[in-house]
Amino acid sequence: MDVSAYAAARCAVFRAACGAVPGAALVVASFIAIGTAAHAQRATAHDASSRVLVIDSVRVVDVAAARTGALQRIVIRGDMIAAVTNLDAPLPATVDVLLNARGAYAIPGLVDHHVHLVPRQASALERAARGGVTLVNSMAGDARVAGEYARQVITKELAAPEIVYASVLAGPGFFIDPRFRGAGVGFAPGTAPWAQAMTDTTDLVRAVARARGSGAEVLKLYAMLDSTLAARITNEAHVQGMRVVAHGTVFPARPLQLVQSGVDVLTHVPYLSWQGAPSVQADDAFKRAEGPYASVAVDGAQITTLVDAMVKAGTALEPTLYVFLARESPAVMRAWSLALTRRAHERGVPIVSGTDNLIGSDTAALPNIHAELAYLVEAGLSPAAALATATTVPARVMGRSTTHGAVATGFVADLLLLDANPLEDIGATRKIRNVVLRGRVLGR
Repeated sequence: MDVSAYAAARCAVFRAACGAVPGAALVVASFIAIGTAAHAQRATAHDASSRVLVIDSVRVVDVAAARTGALQRIVIRGDMIAAVTNLDAPLPATVDVLLNARGAYAIPGLVDHHVHLVPRQASALERAARGGVTLVNSMAGDARVAGEYARQVITKELAAPEIVYASVLAGPGFFIDPRFRGAGVGFAPGTAPWAQAMTDTTDLVRAVARARGSGAEVLKLYAMLDSTLAARITNEAHVQGMRVVAHGTVFPARPLQLVQSGVDVLTHVPYLSWQGAPSVQADDAFKRAEGPYASVAVDGAQITTLVDAMVKAGTALEPTLYVFLARESPAVMRAWSLALTRRAHERGVPIVSGTDNLIGSDTAALPNIHAELAYLVEAGLSPAAALATATTVPARVMGRSTTHGAVATGFVADLLLLDANPLEDIGATRKIRNVVLRGRVLGR
């Protein structure tokens, strides 16, 4: 992927939004610097684009087909996979780096679809990349922070995952949450372009354009939104080319109403339990993890109707099991969350991996996506299906299915070399021999 071309494309989005909303110009000023930085590095980027890395004697894992093949050769030119060939094919005329994989298994880089980015997190992002995460979706926070990290990744100042981020929309009553106050320093609560308060009288065209102007690809519906407003927001977001991710319930809008509104992803599987609550009020958003698990059967009529509607609409589920199950949590929540994840998968709901907590403070630890994959297998997914939730499925959900999520010609050269086959044991994703991040072999 050419740095200057990618930067120019991102800047075009920002400029378009600024044209629609002149007041957004100040917000996106730092993002426009992406194009300037890329221009300054054009010679370096050009040199890097011709650099050839060859990985020999590797077993490519076809995640979509859930199979591996014979030993092959991967040829990478710059950021992209130029070819996947047999070992007897001729080598390129010039090879800058030849890496003998010695039979390692190659999988696409892992996607964590639900993280939060904060200041002074650069080293954590680099550790996450060395632990196999090559693409993240930041689901709430200060877009100025996420945008600066994204700029550093694009210009190769930071060896970290590719960054996509969201703009949050919620009812005005939710912006007493101190997290959003901290993420909108310089703005009155609910007025930052990446954290906006919505009402029935909000100019949605302007609101969505402001979100786009902050560099966000995604709108996140957070809380205190009714079904009518959620549907109007979702429609406008799609008109302006943005994806919509919603909490499983956004209080008072229930999960089924969100699916009917056309949201692309429902996140946090415990929140889906509110579909069966006797009533749902806006203030319930502050106790959203305290769902009615004991009284709402996973295989009952209400949840079955919801799951079937998700299948029909193509709505993905992002369970984020890690954030609920890795710490002490009620047994009834744990059992309910695992059971619904299994049922949704069995009935055909697309499952996307996200952790809500990219990586811990232990500098020797792997990113939490590996634990999330293990929880998905515990829920009943096969290792192959679990692996797909962090590779092929998020690539499709994020509109990157032709460039991400596979080890194939024409795809971005993000991949992991593993010492064991993850189709047989999902724990193999932890057995990392090498990580290739956009064509560069990272040190451990």
